[in-house]
Amino acid sequence: MSEAVKTLIFVAVAAVTGVLAYVSHPAPATSSPEEEVNQSLFPEFIDPLQAQSMEIVRYDADRGQILRFEVAETDDGWVIVSKGGYPANATEHITNAANSLVDLKVLRVVSDLPKQHAEFGVVEPTDTVATSGDEGVGELVTIKGESDKMLANLIVGAADKDDPKLRYVRLPGRDRIYLVKLDPTVFSTNFSDWIESNLFEINPFDVGSLRFFNYNIQVVQRQIQVLPQMDATVGYDNEKNAWQLFGLKEPPANGATTLVDAKLPTGAVLNREKLDEIRNALRDVTIVDVNRKPDALADALRAGKGLEDLERDDYLTLFSNGFYPNVMPGETKPRLVGLNSELVIETIDAVRYRILFGITKLGGENKNENHQFIFVQTELVNEMIPPPTLQEVPKIKEGEGQDVEAQAVARENIMKQNDALMAAYHEKRNTALRKIFTLNERFADWYYVVKADDAAKIRLKRDQLVLGGQAPGAMPGGMGMFRLPTEQPGPAQPPATQPKPDESKPVEAKPEDTKPAESDMPEVKPEETKPAAEEPASESKPEEKPAEVKEPASEDASSPQEEPMKPDEKPATSEDSES
Repeated sequence: MSEAVKTLIFVAVAAVTGVLAYVSHPAPATSSPEEEVNQSLFPEFIDPLQAQSMEIVRYDADRGQILRFEVAETDDGWVIVSKGGYPANATEHITNAANSLVDLKVLRVVSDLPKQHAEFGVVEPTDTVATSGDEGVGELVTIKGESDKMLANLIVGAADKDDPKLRYVRLPGRDRIYLVKLDPTVFSTNFSDWIESNLFEINPFDVGSLRFFNYNIQVVQRQIQVLPQMDATVGYDNEKNAWQLFGLKEPPANGATTLVDAKLPTGAVLNREKLDEIRNALRDVTIVDVNRKPDALADALRAGKGLEDLERDDYLTLFSNGFYPNVMPGETKPRLVGLNSELVIETIDAVRYRILFGITKLGGENKNENHQFIFVQTELVNEMIPPPTLQEVPKIKEGEGQDVEAQAVARENIMKQNDALMAAYHEKRNTALRKIFTLNERFADWYYVVKADDAAKIRLKRDQLVLGGQAPGAMPGGMGMFRLPTEQPGPAQPPATQPKPDESKPVEAKPEDTKPAESDMPEVKPEETKPAAEEPASESKPEEKPAEVKEPASEDASSPQEEPMKPDEKPATSEDSES
């Protein structure tokens, strides 16, 4: 290549670079400062109802990354696009945000110098900024209307030192800095501000019973090791205004992993104050973040089909969030369990909430705040709506001395009474089923994230259950519960093959009888002790549903494992394995 050709190439590259630099550089203002004072920055944005989407981009200096928050109006209503389409209560928020930019007037032109952008906090938040760690980065707010028409696009910077109600702002692509009156709090990126943040939507006075099933799970060398601590069920008696102990199971003295029946010692009473606190705290558990579940998993939960059709990646999301398909000690069928125990709530309207506590990790607006991942599903408490006892409808007796007409009237009255009882039964049952269907529609798609402190308020430790007396099964040293694990669970891997569904139909409001393939089950090895008798099943087999409302069922799945198992390896059951 000749020197002349090389020179021409260098000149061409330099020319292109210069053009790109010119095009990408913010343009100087074309009007004088005096002409823009008291003028609207967005003259075509005249109605807040024009807004159909809003995106807020900001730079998180602590994490060194760009954060994006976007809401948009869809056919199904407002959703948070940046959170996988989570439903948003955005109408009021978007109206307030749009109103703040409609007829936003320039109070003063501050500067036309690009070098002062950082000083007034109006540097545009871009990926380049995140890489270089520039200071003085503002918040970019973009509002669009129909067909993505740009209505407002503004970089919101620092507050004025003399009047905090005033803000320095800049239009992207322009150098000029303006001073306007603007409240930046309407551009919140706090997830909880845009949603119905009450996770459970439970009225504390509707709580009928609470079951605290405390255990710890370790995943070690392809084995799920479960360390049960306590299984306690308490119920609230509204007439007596008191809590009652319905059942208590604890580890036996020999340290086996299958819990056995236990009783409170003489003189011990339930800790009413603590139980009241837990019941009341249910309404204060607020959502701070969500992670979308894979579609196959969400569809299975929504339809009550169990987990037999899941793919390998679906299991990975369960494991990564702290939820494991497993056969628990003393049980014979696999079900989903949480890394950090579970809570079962039954309400007076016959709805059972099953809450699994998964992993905890740092995150959120405050990067040092502990967050708890939660899995929620609801089902019908069948025995709380038993079929009514109907009167036998007598046959009409004919013959001498028989008052056929009176018998017919009596028979008709009995039939009407029976019909009324059945109608009330069906209405109560279907009301509960409709509520469960609605709740599971909401819960099916998401892993919920709450503050770990809020989650701790609805959990009960063994030494918090009673007041007075020595805790049953107390171990030396005053622990009063089974030993805690010394290691944290390691990463688990999904089954090498898919579990095979059981052909039997599930019983309503109980985990489905889905049995995983033997080669997919991890080795769970509790003590070789005879399991105690299981609690009687609270669910009765449902009759044919009287309405078209589909009743959801709880989920089942095969067990996780850290590594794919070899084809000739068989799972150990809870009865013949050791911890």
